[in-house]
Amino acid sequence: MNTARIQALNEYIQERGEVKLAELFAFFPQVSSMTIRRDLEFMEKQGLIRRMRGSVRAGSDISVFKEAIYSQRAQENTEAKLSIAKKALDFMRRGCSVFIDAGSTTMAFARLLPEGNYFILTNAPNMALELITKPNATVMLTGGTLNHDNLTLSGAKAVDFVSSINVDIAFMATSGYSLSGQFTSGNFDEAELKKLVIKKAHTVVMLMDGSKLDRNMPFTFATMSDIDVLISEGELPEEVQAEAQRCQTKVV
Repeated sequence: MNTARIQALNEYIQERGEVKLAELFAFFPQVSSMTIRRDLEFMEKQGLIRRMRGSVRAGSDISVFKEAIYSQRAQENTEAKLSIAKKALDFMRRGCSVFIDAGSTTMAFARLLPEGNYFILTNAPNMALELITKPNATVMLTGGTLNHDNLTLSGAKAVDFVSSINVDIAFMATSGYSLSGQFTSGNFDEAELKKLVIKKAHTVVMLMDGSKLDRNMPFTFATMSDIDVLISEGELPEEVQAEAQRCQTKVV
């Protein structure tokens, strides 16, 4: 499934409300009509659209549907995410400036944080609501435009705000990793924000469960050499370990 094409299709349909199939076929002249129909079938199952005879309509309540998608993701590989989150606690330090990236694995990490004096910046509103339950935590949101797919804030406003903040430790999430594409995201604006956070952080800790391996999303935001610590729930493939060793990235 081509994530970039799905995103482009969804944006096109949501902006117009209802679109004829012929118009969508013309929108992607290089893609077969059968492939577009499969994409639309997938999107309907996700609650993004409704297929009609000869046309498609935007979903009636997109925010609800897409939040359900995040909730579904949060229930996948839960044991692996919990294992990674526990290991990540070893790299958390009180009294410093911390960025916690949006994601279900980083959310597991946030829930495990013991009470302490923290200054935490995040690009996820649901993460902020979780963190603010910790009495001595100062929590800030990046601001920006909310992506309903994954409850992430990004865009120019988020970039401007992060540019003004010092980051000691960044706990990052990724949508995919491959030796060719490295750490990737399905959204351009989110990838740009991740790049900036990683550039500013003194220490970058990547939380990645095994399902992300050999997944190549459209936008690369980091290479292995940008990461100080890579945490996964099990032993990584030899070629990934070799890349980490070459880049002096600690693998946990």
